[in-house]
Amino acid sequence: SVSCLYASMARIRPTQVESSSSTEGRRNMSGCLVRGRGAMNQQEFDAEYGYHQETTSQIYLCSKKAVRKCFDPCTSGRKFLQAIIGFVPILGWLPKYNFKGHLVRDIIGGFTTGVMHVPQGIAYSVLSGVAPVYGLYSSFFPALFYMIFGTSRHTSIGSFAVVALMSGIANERILTKYVDSSNSTMSPTEITTLTPIEVASTLTFALGMIQFATGLLRLEFLTAYFSDQLVAGFATGSACHVFTAQLDDIIGVNVPKVSGPGYIFRRIYDIIVRIPRANLCTVITSALGIIFLYVGKDWISPFVNKRLPVKIPIPYELILVILSAAFSYLFRLNERYGMNIVGEIPAGMPEPQLPNITILPDCLIGAAGIAAVTIAVHISMAKMLAKKMKYEIDAGQELYALGLSAMLGGLFPIYPVSTALGRTMVNVEGGTKTQLSSLFSCLLLLTIILWLGPLLKTLPMCILAAIIIMALRSMFRKLADLKRLWPASKIDFLIWLVAFATTVAIDVMEGLAISIVFALLTIIFRSQWPKSQSLASIPNTNDFKDPRRYTAALPNPNICIFRFDSPLLFTNVGRFKYMINKTIGVWNVEADSSRQKLLKEKTLADSNFASDIKV
Repeated sequence: SVSCLYASMARIRPTQVESSSSTEGRRNMSGCLVRGRGAMNQQEFDAEYGYHQETTSQIYLCSKKAVRKCFDPCTSGRKFLQAIIGFVPILGWLPKYNFKGHLVRDIIGGFTTGVMHVPQGIAYSVLSGVAPVYGLYSSFFPALFYMIFGTSRHTSIGSFAVVALMSGIANERILTKYVDSSNSTMSPTEITTLTPIEVASTLTFALGMIQFATGLLRLEFLTAYFSDQLVAGFATGSACHVFTAQLDDIIGVNVPKVSGPGYIFRRIYDIIVRIPRANLCTVITSALGIIFLYVGKDWISPFVNKRLPVKIPIPYELILVILSAAFSYLFRLNERYGMNIVGEIPAGMPEPQLPNITILPDCLIGAAGIAAVTIAVHISMAKMLAKKMKYEIDAGQELYALGLSAMLGGLFPIYPVSTALGRTMVNVEGGTKTQLSSLFSCLLLLTIILWLGPLLKTLPMCILAAIIIMALRSMFRKLADLKRLWPASKIDFLIWLVAFATTVAIDVMEGLAISIVFALLTIIFRSQWPKSQSLASIPNTNDFKDPRRYTAALPNPNICIFRFDSPLLFTNVGRFKYMINKTIGVWNVEADSSRQKLLKEKTLADSNFASDIKV
């Protein structure tokens, strides 16, 4: 708030000025004698008390500080070692690792999280438009690299529904552009060999470049503009796209791909008209899978955890994957009933390869929106967990960690990943103490990648869709935020609603851009047309409140106090002056009324006193 000091002092009555400028002292709150002074403007105050203005340019000082920070590690061996440890944090905490107190908890938490990685990685690969095996790679490599560079002890890097959906949309747009030879600069051979996973891995590398550059330029403060309401509304809107993307697999029909603004409504229409052709075996399997997950998570787990001293996360998704794959294999559901299955999952580790430089510029454009979401979600989650668990993270280093994890991971066939909210909370509940838990998660994933992956080839696609739909429940629950936001803040309510509505009605990327612009506009509007009011004193207190809200507040007949709820900027100077004049005009009327009232009371008191003396 800006207190209008000069407006207040300018309207002080002469008697008040004389009193203020008297040489009689007053005592401050600490009991020290303070000499009074008269009203001054800023120039008079500076001259009286010797204000010293810095002559050095702020740009020069900032540049000097940046150069010193770059060369400071080279001034001594100790500082160089500290810089290396700061950039690779595992070198700092691993030698001090508490094997006795933390190892068992990290093993349990790591394997618990690893069990969740398997079904989620396979399921979300469908959203990214790549084969299921690449979901296992996407859960393995980024988590392993983040363990080396990250400072958050609990975040789980891997597949995330919203990011997978955005990756799939970007993947499809890039493929569509380059497959159309009339709009392509690639040779026909390059076009025919361009695959979805090649686009996805290049997109991941581009994502890492943006994240690393954001950390290098110290732009993490931009995440402050991604408010909780914006992220929640966008995530819920994206969940609607994810949900509709699974409906064709749930009922076992083929739906043509559509894109463009409002495509979600066209997709829903296409699915509805194909319901009569639904695969009955697929529908029954999907229903059984959803019921299994619902009963397990909402009934069995609470019942079991109430009777155990420690909460044990039960991997219902992995159990469902194993049972459904075995059931599909034994009864040959694909051959007999035409149920879609995952198909071949090759065993072994992929070889690293450089990203496709030709499509990198287009991938950078598509990765910009994904980077905004991943940075906002990761930083907010990491800060929340650090505060809860009483440790500190380095936001700048977190951006380096995300960027390096994506760039190094992009050398392998993976799709973009992020911090997964649900899996991170399972990691915390599993008792994880450090990022060493990621090593044990990766060991479990490595076992499946090297030896057990081919056993999942008969896994029904409808089971993956059921897993995704059940994982979206936490996002849809955010709709309840609207009931809380409306009475708390109408602007936050509108930010949530606009982010949700534009994401659903138009598309994911466009919805994110529009919601960010709208959130920035609300900041501009609030600074350009802020609230303002005159303040009045509460009798027998040191408080000053708005008399329109507090009936006990009495305006001071000698001083006008004005409150302006915004920094004074060139955009709101006009309103500032207008509201001052308006407030002073109202105050003059109220002050005259108060003085007349006081005068009447004094006259009445004097007359009563005179009558008493006469009697």
